Amino acid sequence: MDSRTLQKDKFKSQINNIQSKINNNETICLSFNYTKLMKNLNVRNIHGDLEKGNIIFGIDYDKLNKNFESNGGNSNNNKAGNDEYKFNKAPFEFSKSYRVLENGLTSTFDISSDIDIIKIYGHGLGKADYSYYQSIFDSVDLYHGKTKVMFFWSDYEGKEKEQIHKDFVKGVTNLIEEYGTTFTNKDHGRNLFTKLLLENRLTIQEIPVNALFLNV
Repeated sequence: MDSRTLQKDKFKSQINNIQSKINNNETICLSFNYTKLMKNLNVRNIHGDLEKGNIIFGIDYDKLNKNFESNGGNSNNNKAGNDEYKFNKAPFEFSKSYRVLENGLTSTFDISSDIDIIKIYGHGLGKADYSYYQSIFDSVDLYHGKTKVMFFWSDYEGKEKEQIHKDFVKGVTNLIEEYGTTFTNKDHGRNLFTKLLLENRLTIQEIPVNALFLNV
């Protein structure tokens, strides 16, 4: 048996092992991708399914609203007198949330308040999806609750591993700090990051993909 065949067999074995552990009623998956993950998995493709031809693109709903309010309903071009760029209200039809609803991508997917662990992997942690994280963290009452948040990252070609890790840690920090700014109690918002660390409810771990799937 050649090396390539051994690698494929190991890959299939690892996938089957992972699938057997997560295919239960206690595990739910919210995917930001457009493709299927695994069979029989309780998963929701929040931005649509490529096979069904209903994928969507858009802007973060909350950021769209805030930017519009801070700009007084005008774009930079409008300051020069171009009324064609002026809106009477924020163009919510360009937001992801609007397009999810418009395309009928709602589901019975339930984010319960008693979730023990939230695991995040493969997401760029970009601001365009911050409102989703805010909704999830609100649902579990992240500040007062007991839910743990685990972020996972992997090395990839084209960038130094150390830099990948640094950028990911920065992305996690920015996400948690930005979420803290939404709190009514600003003191709680400012110390959320430290509180999660002290309670061991915020962790970052590497998933060595090459070691898992490629090395025989």
